[in-house]
Amino acid sequence: MSSENKRKFLDICEFPFVVKLPIFFFALYGLFGPFVNLAYHVSKKGVGFENTLKYYFGDPEGMLPPLSLVHFLEVMHFHTWSQASVIFILTFLFSITCLHKNLKLLIIALTFLSSLGHIFLPTLTRFVSKKFVYILFLDTVLFSACIIFMSSILIFESLRKK
Repeated sequence: MSSENKRKFLDICEFPFVVKLPIFFFALYGLFGPFVNLAYHVSKKGVGFENTLKYYFGDPEGMLPPLSLVHFLEVMHFHTWSQASVIFILTFLFSITCLHKNLKLLIIALTFLSSLGHIFLPTLTRFVSKKFVYILFLDTVLFSACIIFMSSILIFESLRKK
């Protein structure tokens, strides 16, 4: 196919302001999301592996009961649908940025994989092995970093002129 016949997709920086504005605000929410998530988990579980395990398995001294399978299924049910929606929108918008195609593919794949970890690793930690808590922490850092990176790029590109 000749280069004349190839369809060039527009980059975000080429969009009109009225289209860039909702992209900017969506990305702004995406940028704040991981920090709000961190604050929520620190206030609920505390910091560190031991506190996370106490939260999942219970702590008789702290009068904290262990979390049930129903609890995990409720959280997974909500996260499965909500994360899929947000990640689809975020990665789709990220896919039309000016970055190199291979970098975009890598970030999109890492975001999807770490999202799966975010959904399933707490349950695996509680019901399969406590060792999954280490992977959970790494996964949370990766997931948050991907979201922050994509959101930052979207903010930058929505503010950039052609």
